[in-house]
Amino acid sequence: MDILTFKLPDLGEGVVEAQLVRWLVKIGDQVEQDQPVCEVQTDKAIVEIPAPQAGRMIEVYGNEGDVIPVQSNLFALVKTGSSSQTMKRKKQKVLATPSVRRLARKWGVELEKVIGSGPGGRIMEEDIQKYAKTAHSSEQMVEQVESLSSIRQVIAKRLSFSVTHKPHVTHFDEIAAEGLVEWRSKCLSEKDPSLPRLTYLPILLKILSHTLLQHPRFNAHFDEETQSLQTFPSVSIGIAVDTSQGLLVPVVQHVEQKTIKQLAVEVNQLIQLAREGKLTPQQMKGGTFTISNTGGLGGEWATPIIHPPEVAIIVTHPIKRKPIVTADGQIVPAWRMNVSLSFDHRVLDGSDAIRFTQTLAKYTADPTRLMNELV
Repeated sequence: MDILTFKLPDLGEGVVEAQLVRWLVKIGDQVEQDQPVCEVQTDKAIVEIPAPQAGRMIEVYGNEGDVIPVQSNLFALVKTGSSSQTMKRKKQKVLATPSVRRLARKWGVELEKVIGSGPGGRIMEEDIQKYAKTAHSSEQMVEQVESLSSIRQVIAKRLSFSVTHKPHVTHFDEIAAEGLVEWRSKCLSEKDPSLPRLTYLPILLKILSHTLLQHPRFNAHFDEETQSLQTFPSVSIGIAVDTSQGLLVPVVQHVEQKTIKQLAVEVNQLIQLAREGKLTPQQMKGGTFTISNTGGLGGEWATPIIHPPEVAIIVTHPIKRKPIVTADGQIVPAWRMNVSLSFDHRVLDGSDAIRFTQTLAKYTADPTRLMNELV
């Protein structure tokens, strides 16, 4: 027999181990080349490990929940060539992203029975939902106990650490956004068809990067062991993305070095990867500050939890047109945006937060100030 043993591959810079989340096959199963064999958890990303070679599984090294070091044995199979069984599997192969496959397993849906509505027959999340609703419409609803997914367990662990170790304080402010609205409208009227539709987020990232460089203690990490603050000359901002797996935070690196057009493309790509469950661990590392833009979800205020080892996080709420009383007593309509800024009170004070949002407001009210300062 031609037995091949495969090791856990290098999953990104600095990653030395991963938790085995789930085996997708069992001993004795025939697998195709590139077929997902197992899922592993590293940092906040779940990664599917494919079979580099077609064959029959004969050994797995580790149980679900075990921590596997990189380059340790993961599984072994007997190499096989073409066979009727392999051909049968190829005919049954379906197109679906890892996140869709996880949703199907969670709801007990067999992918082979679902008709995909995506490109080339790819199965989408809504296809799973529609099939499950149809298949179980006549079944009586029962109470279910849902275990936390691996990603939610990681999120829970990190947030618990943050709220129990960092003295959180949240500063609330309402800031002018007339210039931000006008500038985005102008950009939309000059839209480049090769670029994604411009949202407020890329513009806010650029404004935030310039604000953070003027308030460097917000663009920092706090070392719990040495009780020291490390500030950074470059700004890398995590963007909170709401996904079916939970809140994921990909990082846009070196924001201050990029144009708003470049940021628009990168943000669009990262959000899409997050929602498809395709983020790599490296794409979720290195943040120095985090923004959660609630966008169309709504909401007025929040008390966001800091993403350690960072020292601050901001929520930007929907921009709304409100009646404002001017200095001469007139009531006029104006664009306003609420912001909620949480910070680590060990290294920052309320006065620091007020000055931070005042600087931010200066640019949202008139983004041309930012452009003039960057020239």
